[in-house]
Amino acid sequence: MKKIIALSLVAMTILSVGLFAGCSSQQSKPAPTEAPAPAATAAPATAAPATAAPATQAPAPAATEAPAAQQNNDKIDIETAKSTALTDAGLDSSQVQFTKEKFDTDDGVEKYEIEFTYNGYEYDYDINAKTGAIMEKGKEPVNDD
Repeated sequence: MKKIIALSLVAMTILSVGLFAGCSSQQSKPAPTEAPAPAATAAPATAAPATAAPATQAPAPAATEAPAAQQNNDKIDIETAKSTALTDAGLDSSQVQFTKEKFDTDDGVEKYEIEFTYNGYEYDYDINAKTGAIMEKGKEPVNDD
């Protein structure tokens, strides 16, 4: 039984090395450097490092992609939120007076609360801090009481 398990592990290691070699040969020219790896897999001790070598090469592209993913997870800044609100209202910053610019979390959702006045009206926006989408908006006359 132990021989069957050991042979299965060796076979899986050889197949894994073959798969890694096949995957990386589709990329830019790493096939010649990986061609000796299957020849070195005759001994199980060298098979593990051969498998580890492609594994260390595989995370390199993932590490390159990680900052892009992190950028997608970062929130927009307050200026972008203000710009989104102004664009939706058809106004620009020279026309309005901002009365509220606040970052807040509502039921676990990060948002910016933007309020400004223009021509006797108060505009109220909630902008999603992750996506930049308008969550809520409103416009009402300013009460000068």
